[in-house]
Amino acid sequence: MTATPAAALFIPPLDPQTGITPDAPSTPLTLPTDSQFAWRMKHLGGLPEATYYHPDAVLHVHGNGIAQRLPLNPVAWTLASAWHGAQLPYLLVGPAVITGTEDHDGNFTPLSAPLADQTHNAIAAATAWWRDNHLHLPLWPFSLDSPAFAPAITATRNAL
Repeated sequence: MTATPAAALFIPPLDPQTGITPDAPSTPLTLPTDSQFAWRMKHLGGLPEATYYHPDAVLHVHGNGIAQRLPLNPVAWTLASAWHGAQLPYLLVGPAVITGTEDHDGNFTPLSAPLADQTHNAIAAATAWWRDNHLHLPLWPFSLDSPAFAPAITATRNAL
């Protein structure tokens, strides 16, 4: 990570042209204090959906990404599965953004520096596994419960 703490992290989906996980595991983002809905829409490409898989972090994805056939995001799926403690039985598609939790005013808070670093390392571990095991990508959208993906989740969990 950089010396500047990330208030949020961006996880890119698979490259739609090549079907390969991007080299950069995550990109640090500055979370605005206002107009967060528009900011999330800009980074996700549409209506944001927020889900809690971790008590101190929120994973945001495009709320209609599957219907719009956005590119798969196995790295975000792997991180969410590691946080959840089990393989998710549904896909995550399109770009993903991770922030801190929602405050009493309905705004999302920045990630703490330790959680941002830990999450970045877990995303890097998931990215490395998917880049090394791209042969599993054709199986992934159709067999989310396959034991072939347990090592991806274990590698990600070990980095947390």
